[in-house]
Amino acid sequence: MSDLFDTLQERYLALLARKEKGETGEEFLQDASSFIADAQRAGAVTADVGERSQLRAWMRFLANTLYDATDVYPDTSLQPLARGQLIDSRLEREEKRTLLLPLGWALVGAAVLVLISFAWVLLADRAAGPLPDLTPTPMPSHTPPPPSPTLEVRIDVGAGWSDTGDLALSAKVFCTGTTEIVAQFIVPEPLPADARWGWQLTQAGRIAAAQSSLVWDTECTSSTVRVALPDGGPFAAGQYELTFLVDGQPMANRIFDVLAGNPQVSNVRVSNVPTETGRTEFEAGIPIIYVAYDYQNMCPGQSITRTIYRSGREVYQSFEEWAGVSDGSSQFDYYREGGLPLPGGKYRVTIGMSGQEPQQVMFTITGTVSPTFGDITLAQGVQSDGQPILKAPEGNRFDWNTKVVYAFFNYVGMRDGLRWAVVWTRNDEEVARTGGFWNVEADGTEGERWAVYYDESVPTLPNGRYSVTLLIDDKVQSTKEFTVGY
Repeated sequence: MSDLFDTLQERYLALLARKEKGETGEEFLQDASSFIADAQRAGAVTADVGERSQLRAWMRFLANTLYDATDVYPDTSLQPLARGQLIDSRLEREEKRTLLLPLGWALVGAAVLVLISFAWVLLADRAAGPLPDLTPTPMPSHTPPPPSPTLEVRIDVGAGWSDTGDLALSAKVFCTGTTEIVAQFIVPEPLPADARWGWQLTQAGRIAAAQSSLVWDTECTSSTVRVALPDGGPFAAGQYELTFLVDGQPMANRIFDVLAGNPQVSNVRVSNVPTETGRTEFEAGIPIIYVAYDYQNMCPGQSITRTIYRSGREVYQSFEEWAGVSDGSSQFDYYREGGLPLPGGKYRVTIGMSGQEPQQVMFTITGTVSPTFGDITLAQGVQSDGQPILKAPEGNRFDWNTKVVYAFFNYVGMRDGLRWAVVWTRNDEEVARTGGFWNVEADGTEGERWAVYYDESVPTLPNGRYSVTLLIDDKVQSTKEFTVGY
């Protein structure tokens, strides 16, 4: 056994001891990754077949642990034996053969002398009585231990089947009350036709369920099975280990947990900055709010519904599919299209899941919103409902055949008598201006409108560098640049 192999064995046993103590944090994962990398490199200088097999087994065990923690299965292939090591191994065998040849002839000669001497003794003692029974006692047979597993297997577990019969909703934790888990075993190549495989589920060292003597489809590299308790009842809360067996030998394992409590949402809070501190009142003019909340015991298939109401009318709704850890915090933001400030009023935020009472929080935006024009959207046409059509391509570059350009924008806080304008320029020179004094009766205090630019004197707009600018009382609200021609 080499010194390098001894060192790696000590490191592996130390990692195993840490895992059994539950020390599987970030430092442990880094050490496990480092061990796998060192074991891979050791393959280049490890010629012994047994040692190479053991290195593979160690790497596979730690790789499963890393996969459970990161969802990434690391490379566990050994580096090929270096040419120099292969030559040294062959030379060592040749030296042994060279030494054994003369030693073998010497042993044969000694055996002949012993037989001759033994024959004289037998002749001399013939008269003394019958010869003793010289039948040699057979040596006890020794059965070598089975070789270490060399099959690379990955195990995934989830809460359902896909339309193709494969695993869906892959996860590491499952809801309380779960009665069935779907497992998928993936091998690099199909098992031999005469191989028998199976699986075993244990909890706290006790076998909870098992299935054996299964026949693998020789045309497939994966198999998906239903894992359930014999009585069909729900899994008890705790940690489980699912083991893949071939001819009774364990090849890979997968750890998962069943939660003890029901999924729930709590501590909903609102802020105008992405922090954990919540508020219930904001001044007019804020462009965005952030809603944060905590969740516990989340598991596959769970979906969280997030809704915002203003003055009793729904203004926003989205859904979050759970992914990741079962306990944690999440956040989403709400803002108006076009970069406008949020309108004043009373708001209500609700966060909930199907079949459960939603959690909610109230907040208010007070004060009057200042007159504001929002961001500009460019297009080449307008629909009957006032929405843009043929929006500007990437980079706001219109081709040489462009005849007209529309500018769409939103507005809030407008009042009667405000002076407003839309100014168009080409190559930094003003070419058109529209606007006047705002009329609330005609256009309201908030909404959306558009302005248009064209040149009656030419069939298409001249090539050049253009811009459109929105102003309220001669103050610039928004600007958008574009080009015509290439």
